[in-house]
Amino acid sequence: MIANYFSGRTGNQMFQYAFMRKLWEQRNKKEKIIFNFSLVNQRNDEKGYKDTFEDFSVLPYSTDNRNLILNYGTFFQLMTFLIYRFCRIFFNKNGFWFSIFRKIGLLYSEYWENDPLAYNVSSKNLIIYGKFENSLFFNDIRPILQREFTPKHEILDSNRELYDIIKKSNSVCVHIRRGDFLSDEFRKDFYVCDEKYYIDAVNLILEKVDNPIFFFCSNDIDWVKKNIHVDAPCFYEPDGNPLWETFRMMYSCKHFIISNSTLSWWAQYLAENKEKIVISPDHWYNNPKKDIHARLLEDHFIKLPTEHHT
Repeated sequence: MIANYFSGRTGNQMFQYAFMRKLWEQRNKKEKIIFNFSLVNQRNDEKGYKDTFEDFSVLPYSTDNRNLILNYGTFFQLMTFLIYRFCRIFFNKNGFWFSIFRKIGLLYSEYWENDPLAYNVSSKNLIIYGKFENSLFFNDIRPILQREFTPKHEILDSNRELYDIIKKSNSVCVHIRRGDFLSDEFRKDFYVCDEKYYIDAVNLILEKVDNPIFFFCSNDIDWVKKNIHVDAPCFYEPDGNPLWETFRMMYSCKHFIISNSTLSWWAQYLAENKEKIVISPDHWYNNPKKDIHARLLEDHFIKLPTEHHT
């Protein structure tokens, strides 16, 4: 059995699924899969917090939002975790405990490094919690993820013309994340990509790509239309699109201008164009203590200098 706690929105959940999927591939490929969305449900009053996978072609799974260790953990896993919870009151040696957890099948990722210990677990039951935001965890199953992160649903009739344009042209997906990234809660960490970044990135694409067309996706399309002006054909995410539909249109593009958003990271990762150009900011978080652990800026990205906002 493999049981997985999920957290965050669609892009975050895809990283967590990809890590779990790699483990399932390495084991007997017959294990029961259990997903826990209790952490997601705590924020389900906010847009984007839901069970992502109900709209995608992933492995069959059951959902159980109870405590996974209490309900599925082995006796040894449960006792070790309870000892940790008690000892944590007196001393905080998380690195020591996490290494023990991994050896007994409790896979926790505090940060995002590719830890080989995660793949060498003989425990019958695995319980997973973490971000796992590093492509080294799953690069060798990329074709599987391309297939399983395909929406279950057909392209909407209202989008077929735009979808054909994206598929048949030098399309460039431009993902602009605003909204929550500008809120008091998230701004100091996540407000990285400002207007200048997008204008510089668009101009660079105009230099490198013949006859590009730009497909803009954003949680603030009105702001995009007012502030990002491009001397080339531009199309915009249709109003009211379900996320799975917009995501398919994103990853169907040939080239990418991404934000520091895991959703736009996945769009470029799943794209089929082997000669794709991907432009990104040169840091993922404003907070240096967080950014030092980030593993989302791939070597082949063109990284534009971006201001550290406060």
